[in-house]
Amino acid sequence: MQRIITIIIFVIVFAAGAAFSAINNGPVELNYYLSSITLPISLVVITSIVTGIVLGALAIFIITLGLRYENRRLHKRVAVSEQEINSLRILPIKDAN
Repeated sequence: MQRIITIIIFVIVFAAGAAFSAINNGPVELNYYLSSITLPISLVVITSIVTGIVLGALAIFIITLGLRYENRRLHKRVAVSEQEINSLRILPIKDAN
């Protein structure tokens, strides 16, 4: 069911993008430091959106790597603590008298 919903959303977004591209095909001049380029406005907007998505995904990926490292470190710490607890449970109780 979720796959069907994903496909429907993809088709709707694709149709909206195609309609946006068909309506907004006027040229826009982008000035860089060294040169300038003329592109359709729809291409500029789509490129900006894709660039934002890629940069956002990269930021999430970097944060996820840090969390995975911390998770692995904490799992090792828990394993050492559990091992210590198990070894203490095995020791016999000695009477002080």
